[in-house]
Amino acid sequence: MDYLLERVKDHIYVVAVWDAEWNTYTNAYLIQEEAGLTVVDSCKEEHVVFLQHALNKIGKTSDDVKLMLVTHGHEDHVGGATLFTNARKVIHADETLPVASSISGKLLERGTIGDYEYTRVGYHSPGSVIFFHRPTRTLFTGDFLCFFGDPLSDGGLVSKGDDLRQAWIEYLQGGGVAKLDLPVFLNGLRIMQEYDPDVMCTGHGGVLVGDLDVFLEELITIGDKDK
Repeated sequence: MDYLLERVKDHIYVVAVWDAEWNTYTNAYLIQEEAGLTVVDSCKEEHVVFLQHALNKIGKTSDDVKLMLVTHGHEDHVGGATLFTNARKVIHADETLPVASSISGKLLERGTIGDYEYTRVGYHSPGSVIFFHRPTRTLFTGDFLCFFGDPLSDGGLVSKGDDLRQAWIEYLQGGGVAKLDLPVFLNGLRIMQEYDPDVMCTGHGGVLVGDLDVFLEELITIGDKDK
């Protein structure tokens, strides 16, 4: 098991841990802010050592994390939460967590937390949430739209990712999203469009940069035809 640490934009870093059991990169994000560090998602419990190592590489420790934003309650996104003992940890109220979870804050359908806007989009899980960091126009999608099990783009972990975009287009064209789920999925894409992000930080694999409006419009057009 190994991991990658790369700067996404300004003071945002992606930690992508290779999970051989699930054959995928699982992502967490570190955002340096005046009030302290914010973490978006925390990988699996056994990935904590990589999160600690990544924090040390940017000159921080888990004690510097003051806020943890959770996109949804699956084990590969909440497992490392216990590492951040000084952080306020929030997740949508519709998500199911382990009994002993340290995540207690409950999010609504839509709102703001500091410099972040959030909206429940569902689809992947009942309380799946996307977070938008206004100062950097960075969108954190969790697994609502991600690259689970996919190789990294030819351009690297953080890139335009044309090959990954094309793979998602073909996945949708091939019926990858069930017709029953399409209305919720399309609604989530339109919410993402409203935010007009410059960067898309996904729950697994590639981080996409640039022309996201074009990518989202392509997905919506395909989905509308298949409804």
